[in-house]
Amino acid sequence: MKRSFLLVTTLALALCVNVALAQNLTPEGNLPRATPESVGVPSDALAETIKRLDEEFSRVDAVMILRDGKVIAEAWRAPNGPQIPHALYSLSKSFCSTAVGFAQAEGKLSVKDKIVDYFQDELPENPDPRLKDVTIEHLLTMSCGHSSDPWGSDLIGTDYGLEPQLSDAHPTWAESFLARKIEYEPGTTFLYNTTGTYMCSAIVQKAVGENIVKYLQPRLFDPLHIDPPYWEQSPQGIDKGGTGLFLKTEDIAKFGQLYLQKGKWNDEQILPEEWIDAATSKHVSNGSDPNSDWAQGYGYQFWRCRHNAYRGDGMYCQFCIVMPDQNIVVAINSDCNNYQGEVNVLFDTLLPAIKDEPLPENEEALAKLHEIEKSLQPKEASSDSEVHSLSLHSDALGRDVNYCVYIPKEYRTTSISYPTLYLLHGLYGNQTNWSDPERGNMRAICDAWFTNHLDKKRIVIMPDGGNLWYRDSLDDSSKYETFFFNELIPEVEKRYRCQHDASSRAIAGLSMGGYGALLYALHRPDMFQSCYAMSPAIRTADEVQKLSFEEFKKRYAATADVKDGDERLTEYFYENDPHTLVTKLSEEDKKRMSFLIDCGDDDSLLYGGYVFFQKAKSVGANCELRVRDGVHDWKYWREALEMTLQFISK
Repeated sequence: MKRSFLLVTTLALALCVNVALAQNLTPEGNLPRATPESVGVPSDALAETIKRLDEEFSRVDAVMILRDGKVIAEAWRAPNGPQIPHALYSLSKSFCSTAVGFAQAEGKLSVKDKIVDYFQDELPENPDPRLKDVTIEHLLTMSCGHSSDPWGSDLIGTDYGLEPQLSDAHPTWAESFLARKIEYEPGTTFLYNTTGTYMCSAIVQKAVGENIVKYLQPRLFDPLHIDPPYWEQSPQGIDKGGTGLFLKTEDIAKFGQLYLQKGKWNDEQILPEEWIDAATSKHVSNGSDPNSDWAQGYGYQFWRCRHNAYRGDGMYCQFCIVMPDQNIVVAINSDCNNYQGEVNVLFDTLLPAIKDEPLPENEEALAKLHEIEKSLQPKEASSDSEVHSLSLHSDALGRDVNYCVYIPKEYRTTSISYPTLYLLHGLYGNQTNWSDPERGNMRAICDAWFTNHLDKKRIVIMPDGGNLWYRDSLDDSSKYETFFFNELIPEVEKRYRCQHDASSRAIAGLSMGGYGALLYALHRPDMFQSCYAMSPAIRTADEVQKLSFEEFKKRYAATADVKDGDERLTEYFYENDPHTLVTKLSEEDKKRMSFLIDCGDDDSLLYGGYVFFQKAKSVGANCELRVRDGVHDWKYWREALEMTLQFISK
């Protein structure tokens, strides 16, 4: 009896163990954690791996290492973290390929299908003769026969969580791809091709009736407990496929584990093993260098690696590396450019240390590993800053208005939103003045300052204000202020990842722009947290009375038809006079808003700025006055820009 009970108990325990091993996730939907030694990996080897990734490369944002389906090391660098999605760039391709795998398994398509059958309405009048032979498999293996990658810069987006910029413009992305010349026989030549992956996404959408991110949700993301992700779209509303997917680091690790397990998850075959084998096998040669992990062959949007490993990867060093022989998965997010270097660290430091059996626990080494995991300090990114030149049609002004936008380094890889600075130019200037290296040189100044203040980065918007003094006129000749608040700010915050609250917006400008900055901060204190006015063109009422008529008309006239001798200090003047407006701030706004007047000691506008400072202080508003050695020129304003960044970041 006792023996029978013992046998049943042992069998029950064995079954429990098997069931536990078959479960990939904790009840909370996370991968299980384990000590490295319990799965045969020395903690000190993991510590050295993470340390090298941290010290030898410009910026590795996140690392997660799995063995036997358990997380044994994980580290993040601010501003990234476990719950923050990261841009995957071309690592997205492996997920797009997986969508093709599901669609083929469901009989919706076959990798042997000719792509022309899916795009009859988008074929050019005289397509290349070889186009008829291109299959989905050629798209997946990047062997369509092109001699150059037919991709455009608009494939590389930065619009995480933003409204897609859809368009009916022609040619569409598919039309452009189909019109390309094909120089080689399909299947004979490898050429890295991001638009080819986009075509896979478009084909899946046509075959299954929904875009691939929605299609993958119940089939891939839900079983792996991956929150519905964001995937950038083409102007035609098709998920980009070859780029544009944002996921958390653990999501990438789960994906790699699914492939390591040949498509089985929680003891259920959710993706056919035959697909896994085909997708991760070599289909086409991509080089012959035995030391390069970019020359070991290419599968279905997966790269073959040395040591019988394979991977998906993306720009700025995003990696999902699967090592079947060692039962290892590594997920890495980065903002750097040394792709082979990062892979070498894994193969040179981690791989040789892996054992086939569990090791004795090593509390001291494990404690050191945990210390190193938490030691990653903020670093500057490798992805460059950019200044974009854009145009917006204004109904308020009845014309297009140009503007420039600076995005900081790391914007391209993070999913975080940034505070903003609206930076205004002076009289006779335009939207390019601040970004012109010979004038404002703002990109270099911002880059340098943000590198030393990594947590203070901002998006900077520089609109063309013409010579309109940033005001609304009494007639319909100029409604620039209406444009600024009703059209420009909403457009910027729809197009870029901006923080939308007043505490995250600042405004600054020089001369006429200094006046405009004060005007907007005083008219709409609910919209800004701080205002930095450089050499602001603000004059007292007495000064305005003494101006020549031409000077008055140019700077303060309410309408274009003002005549010499007309009253100057009208209601319109006082409604747009910073000296008057600052005295009318509410008590709440006086406490919340901060102003700084910065003007050279030899600048003729100093007096007006000084009077503003006095009036602001007299009513209890937060205002500083800075008078430096200088005149009304770009040298002074370039120096002021760094001070602006410091002031608005307080």
